[in-house]
Amino acid sequence: MENSAIFLLQSLAAIHLTMTLFMYLVAVVIILIYPLYLYLTKPLNRIKRHGDLGYFFGTPELAGKHRDQQIERLKRIRMKGDLPPVYPNGWYCIAESPQLAPKQILPVVVFGEQLSLIRSEDGSAHLIDSYCPHLGANFNVGGRVVDNNCVQCPFHGWVFSAESGSCTRIPYNDGTIPEQARVTVWPVVERNKHIYVWFDADGSAPEWEIPVIEDILNGQWTYKGRTEHEVACHVQEIPENGADIAHLGYLHLAGAPVGNDVIRIDLSDRFPSITHQWDGNWNPSTKDKHMSKMHLEQVMKFHGFEIPLSSSKLDAIQIGPGIVHMHLDFGNLGKGIVLHHVTPEEPLFQRARFVMYSNLPRWFAKFFMLSEANQFERDVYVWSNKRYVKNPLLVKNDGPIGKHRRWYSQFYSDSSPRLLPDGSLSNRAKSALEW
Repeated sequence: MENSAIFLLQSLAAIHLTMTLFMYLVAVVIILIYPLYLYLTKPLNRIKRHGDLGYFFGTPELAGKHRDQQIERLKRIRMKGDLPPVYPNGWYCIAESPQLAPKQILPVVVFGEQLSLIRSEDGSAHLIDSYCPHLGANFNVGGRVVDNNCVQCPFHGWVFSAESGSCTRIPYNDGTIPEQARVTVWPVVERNKHIYVWFDADGSAPEWEIPVIEDILNGQWTYKGRTEHEVACHVQEIPENGADIAHLGYLHLAGAPVGNDVIRIDLSDRFPSITHQWDGNWNPSTKDKHMSKMHLEQVMKFHGFEIPLSSSKLDAIQIGPGIVHMHLDFGNLGKGIVLHHVTPEEPLFQRARFVMYSNLPRWFAKFFMLSEANQFERDVYVWSNKRYVKNPLLVKNDGPIGKHRRWYSQFYSDSSPRLLPDGSLSNRAKSALEW
């Protein structure tokens, strides 16, 4: 009996020790795996500034100030080609809604102009010129949002309505407010959790609306991440990729694992181990002349065998010159949309944003966004160094590039600003509300 009790106690001790060791092991595994879980499920926020990629200056590569100097030199000597006007007419994204808090002033550069984006106390968004007409102070540096939707200059306290542009009060002035005391207001709209500005070189009011994505607004599709790139090229070069079907099977043939640096990718290898297989077409809309669509089906293969979960269908709806709604279908994994925006901040300086909303698993959405960014950055290497060819030498299977250019030309007018040989503009961009 005594031996049985001793055996039982020993067994319980062994079980307790085993359970303790097991719990420690579980804790260690959790500690090791949890950071990986957080990384895989945290929404992507990939930002590449001008000069981070897209340039090559020989081997060994330059770094630091020497690299910066060479980039500046390249800007001076780069052959630009016979460029179209630099600011097409249309809607452009200037911010994502979460970036602008109530009573905040957000500096915005677009069309070569420094502007101030304001969120009023009641939540509405407004865009005005940044410089006070009194003595030229910049609202972005020390300005305040007051009286719900007004901006107060930090220099002398003058207050301007961000809705009308008129000066509403001057703190130390007992007389009337001069009629000329006003700032220019720009037309804006907030849609699909983004803020857009309307530009028209002839001062025309908005001619079309940005479609509402109901699945974003009702929460069926949630935020899954974003990427942002600064690209040194003409605004038309980026959306033109949608009609350049031939380059998909060359520049983008090799799968994302080989990287984004076209200097190091072996483009002569027509049978890489991991490939992207693309099948697509581009056509203007027959209903809305400001819209077009690229349909694309793609799959990734490993030595010719399809990689599970890698196939997808894409309908990229171009809406004007600077907005693309990329509708994605991954079958049983889910659906979603990537809002792709190209915004001309300067004549040859674009800000490209990709923001995803979907019901896809978070880890898969992040994988897709990283792969998309990887492929996009290969194009950045090309765009950052190429010249615009007005009359390209095209062959049979190039894709409808000429057709795309004729469609895109509707966004230019005789008044559209052009880049002159000396680097200046033929005329500055003005708000449609300035006339």
